[in-house]
Amino acid sequence: MRTLMGLKQAAMQTLQHSKNDLPYAATGLLGELVHCGESRASELAAHRVVDASVVSRQVSQLEQAGLITRRPDPRDRRVALLRATPEGEQALARIERRRAEWLSEALRDWDENEIRHLAGLLDTCVTDIRRAVVPEHHDEPRAEPAAAHPGDGPEPPAQKGTR
Repeated sequence: MRTLMGLKQAAMQTLQHSKNDLPYAATGLLGELVHCGESRASELAAHRVVDASVVSRQVSQLEQAGLITRRPDPRDRRVALLRATPEGEQALARIERRRAEWLSEALRDWDENEIRHLAGLLDTCVTDIRRAVVPEHHDEPRAEPAAAHPGDGPEPPAQKGTR
C-alpha cells in the first residue's frame, strides 16, 4: 500500500502540467461536487475522511478559481451548499481526460480482463478500508471483486514479477 500511495503521488505530480492546475486534493473535491452534486462542506469532509479545515482550504481555492459556487441551504440558511460551476465541470473534464490518457499509456500492456479484475479488487479494498476507518460504514456489505470473465470467479494472483 505504501508503494501504491507513493506511485499515486508521483503520478499526480507528473500530471500537474502547469502552475495553474489545482492541487490534487482540491481536484478531488471538485470531482466529488461534479459527480455527486451539491453538498455541504461537512458532508464532503466526512466522505473524504478529512478534517473540515482541510475542506475549507480546498473550497477557498476552488472558489477563487471560479470553479465552485456556494448558496445558502434552504433548510438551514446558516450552512452553505457547494456546487461546481460550468467552468469547474469543464476543468475537471480536462483533468480527467489527461489522467485517463496517462493511465491508459502506463497500462498499455494490460488486457481488458486484467484491468477489470484489478478494478474489482480495488473496489473491494476501498470498501474494506472505509469500513475499518469510518464507523458508520461498519455495517456496509463487503464488495466482491468483479470477475475477470463474466461468470468466472476471481483469477489467481499474477506470478511474481509479471506486474
